[in-house]
Amino acid sequence: MNNLKYKTIQYLDRNESQYGPSPKCFEYLKTVGIEELAWYSRDFSRGVKSKLSERIAKDFGFKENQIIISYGSEDILKQLIHRYLSRGEKVLIPKEAWWYYKKVAYEVGGFNVEYPMKKGKIGKIDSYLYDLDKMIKIYDREKPRIVIIASPNNPTGNMISGEDLGKFLDVCRGAIVMIDEAYWGFGSKDNSYVKPYIDEFPNLIICRTFSKYFALAGTRMGFSFAGNNLEELKGYTTRYLGYNLVSENLSLIAYDDHKYYEKVTGMMQEDKEYFYSEFKKMKGFTPYKSFANFMLVDMPAGIRKGLDKFLKERNLLIKFLDEEAFKTETRITLGTRDQNYYLIDSIKEYLKKAKH
Repeated sequence: MNNLKYKTIQYLDRNESQYGPSPKCFEYLKTVGIEELAWYSRDFSRGVKSKLSERIAKDFGFKENQIIISYGSEDILKQLIHRYLSRGEKVLIPKEAWWYYKKVAYEVGGFNVEYPMKKGKIGKIDSYLYDLDKMIKIYDREKPRIVIIASPNNPTGNMISGEDLGKFLDVCRGAIVMIDEAYWGFGSKDNSYVKPYIDEFPNLIICRTFSKYFALAGTRMGFSFAGNNLEELKGYTTRYLGYNLVSENLSLIAYDDHKYYEKVTGMMQEDKEYFYSEFKKMKGFTPYKSFANFMLVDMPAGIRKGLDKFLKERNLLIKFLDEEAFKTETRITLGTRDQNYYLIDSIKEYLKKAKH
């Protein structure tokens, strides 16, 4: 096709930001010098791990050693499992979740136990929901060593309420609980629960990343708030010679540019509303409420293969899921407005062509 709108592949299947990070990040990169590239961090001489952990600790009211810096949130997940899960022990994870959770437990001879979500509505939009009663029942029965809750969850896009989270944490004080908040910021910027929950539940770790909301996936920077019982993990993740200085500085610049990210998130929220409206008009399609930078859409099984081919011919990639929990669902990363509208137009064109 010679009249393609996009000459290169548009990756709307990886939950990466299509807007990119703060423009101030690009300005900083023009100034990078010998200190960032040839020298080790000097932060350890001041008695801190890094400028980034020092800043986050100050903003949230923690001791600096309770902030863990990692190679994205994926890194801290792997370190947590490898550090605390013994052969034959269990990890309790959502059934409708990121496939990687399942893989890591197997690496150390552990087992996964799943808790299912339920379906309901938030307003007029279909939604996946955490089922607190089932979570507690399965926890009591299985007695896992580690529990993982993703909020927002990938690929369903739903969050767990602060009230339900508190009730669940109270029940499973005997386990290590990881709250994966990689998609924090898109649906809620609430931080009010972080300090109280970390203080009350010493086996709790809340993980975030600069990859999603801050659009710095390529820099591989993540951070976590760790409870007081996780001393081994804190020590294991501390780096005497510091971290990637360029990535650290980019993270701090992005962290402070509230205006830019609020603007981007506002545009994405408007496009989510557009997606809800347009997909609900399509026969057999069901969009699910999302608090992340993607949307889960159920669609007729019979069109998936043809639609996938049609979109690829137009250099558009979306994630057609094929897992036990998702046989007819597709996860679509929110792109720029231009990408989003072109995607909807392309799907409509295919449905018309296929006489669906």
